[in-house]
Amino acid sequence: MNTVKGLNKTVKTEKWAIVTLSQDGMVLANRLAEHLDDRECHIYTKDKYANETTKIITTDITTFMGSIIGEYQIICCIMATGIVVRAIAPHLEHKSSDPGILVMDTNGEFVISLLSGHLGGANDAARLVAKRLGAQAVITTGTDVKGTMAVDVLAQKINCTIDNFTDAKDVTALILNGDLIAFVNQENCDLDAVILPNNIEVVTDLTDLNNLNKYQGIIMTTLDTKKADLPIPSVKLIPRKLVLGVGCRRDTPGERIIQAVQETLASLNLNEKGIKSLATIGLKADEPGIIEAGTFFNAKKVIIPNEMVQMVQSRFEASEFVFKTTGLYAVSEPCGFVASGFGKCLLEKQKLGGITLSVWLDEN
Repeated sequence: MNTVKGLNKTVKTEKWAIVTLSQDGMVLANRLAEHLDDRECHIYTKDKYANETTKIITTDITTFMGSIIGEYQIICCIMATGIVVRAIAPHLEHKSSDPGILVMDTNGEFVISLLSGHLGGANDAARLVAKRLGAQAVITTGTDVKGTMAVDVLAQKINCTIDNFTDAKDVTALILNGDLIAFVNQENCDLDAVILPNNIEVVTDLTDLNNLNKYQGIIMTTLDTKKADLPIPSVKLIPRKLVLGVGCRRDTPGERIIQAVQETLASLNLNEKGIKSLATIGLKADEPGIIEAGTFFNAKKVIIPNEMVQMVQSRFEASEFVFKTTGLYAVSEPCGFVASGFGKCLLEKQKLGGITLSVWLDEN
């Protein structure tokens, strides 16, 4: 169950929209919502079919789909597939960001994974609906049909992002074809819960590829931005393991912090897609520039309590100016150190015109 449990209540974390344009569809929509009580479900329909819990569609279906497509993880449409295809087409951006789209017939016999089967979660959502309603899931992604694994699914399972989706598509085609692929796990991503297809062979390092001719493709986990000189198709999976300790003067523009982060990581040949979090102190919790940078890099903002900073700040260079401003002798390094789980320092504090940055590797 995809929920976060507290002491007294269960918080529903996955948002579903159920969209229908008919009376029969409303009957199924209500039944589906009842069977998805561990999800946050909103039912949308035309005014004449609505009830007190239903949200109203007040525009044409294409405009409406554009208004909700960025608001939900899963959108289940109970209507003809052709209508759905035409309605969502103008609003699609990329498989890495589009939501999972399902289509069901009004009898509830079939549930089709129409879009974003892997990264958007539509395949798993279709299987879930089929199980709970006794329907037939219709899944057409090649790797699922053949019982193998696409590169994007592997990336998702080991908490990585894909560096280049064209490369991922090329290597997935090789996997689907049954060709032998080397998986070079340079970043030691956890594979304990991953069952790899028989044609993906794990090697510990590129130097282990003594006989490169036996492989038709390579998957590698790496934070390194340098282009690997390989004679066969390859794709990089970027683990989200970089933690940045951040300090700044009040009202430092977000674009300056973003630029400072990009230039700092570029100097280290580290991929910005690997940023896991930006860590700072409570005094900077509402700093607009840090919030903007976190959004830009899709990174969590982690606030380190002053008490934790005080416990470790003696390890790092002290600043009287910072102490007068914050009551602490250091910000960037203690925050990065704690937020990375006391990880490895890749770059000590850099002073960048009112911005301080340190870079850490979270090895947990």
